Amino acid sequence: MKQDIPAQVPAEFGGDAVAWAIWLYYGEGRTQSEVASALRLSRATIANYLAEGRRRGLVSIEIAPELLSTVSLARALCERWNLASAHVIPALGDMAELRRAVGRAGGHALARHMRPGAVIGVAWGRTVGQLAVALPERQLPEMSIVQVSGSSLSNAEHSPEVCTALIASRTGARAENLHAPALLSTPEMRDRLAAEPGIARQLARTRDCDVVLFGVGELDGEHVFADPDYMSAEAAEEYMRLGAVGILLGRCIDPEGNEVEGPLSGRRMGMELPDLRAAPARLCVAGGMAKIDAIRAALRGGYVTEFVTDAEIARSLLEEERHDGKGSGNRAG
Repeated sequence: MKQDIPAQVPAEFGGDAVAWAIWLYYGEGRTQSEVASALRLSRATIANYLAEGRRRGLVSIEIAPELLSTVSLARALCERWNLASAHVIPALGDMAELRRAVGRAGGHALARHMRPGAVIGVAWGRTVGQLAVALPERQLPEMSIVQVSGSSLSNAEHSPEVCTALIASRTGARAENLHAPALLSTPEMRDRLAAEPGIARQLARTRDCDVVLFGVGELDGEHVFADPDYMSAEAAEEYMRLGAVGILLGRCIDPEGNEVEGPLSGRRMGMELPDLRAAPARLCVAGGMAKIDAIRAALRGGYVTEFVTDAEIARSLLEEERHDGKGSGNRAG
C-alpha cells in the first residue's frame, strides 16, 4: 500500500502539514480536493488534518489570529526582501525562550535541505546552538556538515565546532571541522596557516555548501563576541566607531551589509562574506529587537535567502521599509 506522505511543507508553516492544510482550506478558500492535490494526500487524510486543526485550536470559525498573523508576516517578508522562504514565530519577552523557539523553527527550515549527499555549512551563535539541540534525530550518513568558521578555545555550547559536531551527531552525518583558530594574531599568520594544504582543503570545502546556516550578532550590549577567540569588547567598540552595526561570520558589517575594515581585518579564519553570498541557500536564524540593526544589514547585504525570526522583528522590518522606501533591497546572489 502506498504510504500517504505530504508534499514539502512551506517554511512559513514550520514543517506543520496540518497548519498548511488549515491555511489552504480556511485562509485561501480551497476545496478539500484542491488541498489534497496541493499536499499530495488523500481527501480522507485532509479531512483528518482539518479535524486535528480544530482540536488544536488553529481554527474555529476562522483561522486562529496567531497563525494568520505570523504566516502573513512571513509572506510579506519574502515579498519585501526577495526571500525564498521565511518563518515567523510569535514574539516572546524572554530572550532565552525566544532563542529556543527560533532554534526549533530553524530546525524545520534546515530539515528541508537534508538529503543524502547534501553539504550543509554551519556557523555559530546561541540561536544556532539551540537549533542544533532541538534538531530531530535522523540518519543521513552520506550528508556532510561543514564548519565554516574557525574554532575557539571556549567551552561554550554555541562555538563553531560544537554546533557543527552536534548537528552532525543528530543527523548521522559526517562532521567536517575546520581545524584552525577563529582569530589569528596577524594577517600574515592567517595567510600562512590558510596556505597549509590541509587547511586550504578545509577552507575550499566551505565553498561547496548547498546551504549555510548562520546567525547574526549585535555589537553593543551583551553579545557572544565579547571573547578573545571572536572579538574583544575594545575591538567591538572600535568597529562601532567605524560604522559597523552587526557581525556575521565574524565579520563586521555596516547598515548596508558591506564589510567594515578594522582591527581584525585579515585575521579571521573561515568563510568570507562574498562566499556566503555565493552559496545557493543561506538560512539565517535570528530574533530579538537588540539585533534589529544587524538583521536589517544582513538582509540589505543579500546574505539571506531563508529567514527565521520573531514577529516583533518582522513587523519592525516591514514598517521601517515602508517608510524609507528600501523594500525589496536584498541583493540576492
